[in-house]
Amino acid sequence: MPEPVLLRVPIREIVIEGQPRRRFDAEALQSLAASIAASGLQHPPLCRKEGDRLVLVDGERRVRACLLLGVEEITVLVAEGAADAAEVLTRQLACNLQREDLGPIERAEGIRSLMERGSLTAEQAGERLGLSGGSVTKSLALLKLPPAIREHVASGTIAADAGYQLSRVADAAEQSRLAEELVCNRLTRDGLTRTLKRRRSKGSGRKAPRRVVLPAGPARTITLTGESLSIDELVECLEGLLAGARKARSQGLSLETFARAARDRACKEPS
Repeated sequence: MPEPVLLRVPIREIVIEGQPRRRFDAEALQSLAASIAASGLQHPPLCRKEGDRLVLVDGERRVRACLLLGVEEITVLVAEGAADAAEVLTRQLACNLQREDLGPIERAEGIRSLMERGSLTAEQAGERLGLSGGSVTKSLALLKLPPAIREHVASGTIAADAGYQLSRVADAAEQSRLAEELVCNRLTRDGLTRTLKRRRSKGSGRKAPRRVVLPAGPARTITLTGESLSIDELVECLEGLLAGARKARSQGLSLETFARAARDRACKEPS
């Protein structure tokens, strides 16, 4: 997107469309409006020219707060020139994510929309937004939840990571029951994790562990063993190990010491 310039424009000329945010807290908007009334608009919203239209890219809450104040004109940053839909959505998502300004469902829907508009894989979308592959995978998993459970995640009644755990429950009735336990505070997020781990280990009779050997360069392999293995679980496992290995390297630990510490942590995790 070209370098933007500051312009004073009628606020009613700003077109708001395609924004990733869906929910607005009325009290928070009133508070923002009061702050703008007292101190002025400190950060102009970002727009782009699309023919004769002035389309908002970032700053919807600021525009809505100014509308509450009855403001007729507003200073905005305007970028001239064309920009494709994927580029604009990337900018909108990145701005909101950097402020942690989106709910988990809004975030997931934004990522999915970016993938569709830009014909991107989950990994490519994550790279554009500065998100890890595991983070994108977990976000997208929330969209597989039934509407009722998804609404609880959107409202914050069910935490996003608990929602991800629920998305992995295949039985719809059990998934609904566990969600209700979370909503009624009869089950905590950590309790849900322990419950699902126990059930996976019991099953209908313990399954023989699967063993997958992955090439990791010349004369090197990584072996993954477990009762149920998937790409999602591989991503989680490798990201966790990578983060731990980087920390161990910064502390000057040897590979053997890191491996022993990782085994000790695994043994202490609840089953």
